[in-house]
Amino acid sequence: MNSYVISVNGAEKRYESFQLGPIELNVEPGLIVALVGSNGSGKTTLFQMMMNTVLPDRGTIEVFGKRYEDFEVDVKRRIGYVPESSYSEEAGWRVRELVAFHSRWFPTWNQAKWLSLAERFEIDPKTNVKVLSKGMKRRLLFSLALAQEPDLLLLDEPSSGLDPYAWRIMLEEIGQYMAAGNRSVIMATHTIEEVRRLADYVAIIHKGQLLEYTDKDSLVDSWKTFWVGQPLPEPELLPGMVEWEEGPLMRITTNQAQQAEQALLDAGIAIVKRQQVELDEVLHHVIAAQRKQPNGKGAIRV
Repeated sequence: MNSYVISVNGAEKRYESFQLGPIELNVEPGLIVALVGSNGSGKTTLFQMMMNTVLPDRGTIEVFGKRYEDFEVDVKRRIGYVPESSYSEEAGWRVRELVAFHSRWFPTWNQAKWLSLAERFEIDPKTNVKVLSKGMKRRLLFSLALAQEPDLLLLDEPSSGLDPYAWRIMLEEIGQYMAAGNRSVIMATHTIEEVRRLADYVAIIHKGQLLEYTDKDSLVDSWKTFWVGQPLPEPELLPGMVEWEEGPLMRITTNQAQQAEQALLDAGIAIVKRQQVELDEVLHHVIAAQRKQPNGKGAIRV
């Protein structure tokens, strides 16, 4: 049995016009992992495979070191899942009826936690679920997941439709959830501020392929922009060169900041200014490189 909270081993899913994978992803416990990528990149399909609601055509997925085919009930009881889409409203249940039904499936259900979350998120238990706005449904789903006291939260765009007030509460609650220890979060998000505030690791997915899985701080630290006082004869040869722009000061962006800076100093080239690349720009560059270069390699002259 492996020690990963999630282990995705060569998992693939093929549709008529889209293929996810093969994906290799091992998530250690105690981390918040942000899964980022454009719409249609495969994030929701990957979550569905992690929940065993969509089966991979190839490869395997283990959760808490276990296969779903052997331990599905035990595994799912330890996961708090907020899907991209809301629950079916056909039953016409009120919130309190949905909560009563949901809580029966989870031995670790914390009713006091649910009541606290309902108060914080201003969820009225007497309200019919079908009349809730999109934002209120997201509050409800998130609250149900947290009240399970799970070991793993799988959050698929959890802040979609939330107003700034509810969004701030969500961030606070995720922080409190992690503070209890031995817990993990994997969240798909388009919100860079969520990545910046919460994530320990970043997984970048594009057109069904996992481009990068790395420590967030190391990713940001490795990217830097330099302005130098003289042109480089062969700028594309500088370590980690991503793009450059000529001018009175030549601007260089690299994803191997330490090696590139040393190469410039060794060549006797004066660095006039250094600047950290913002996280949203880093993510943009990683995905843009994959779009512009079939193999994802090569520097770009601006």
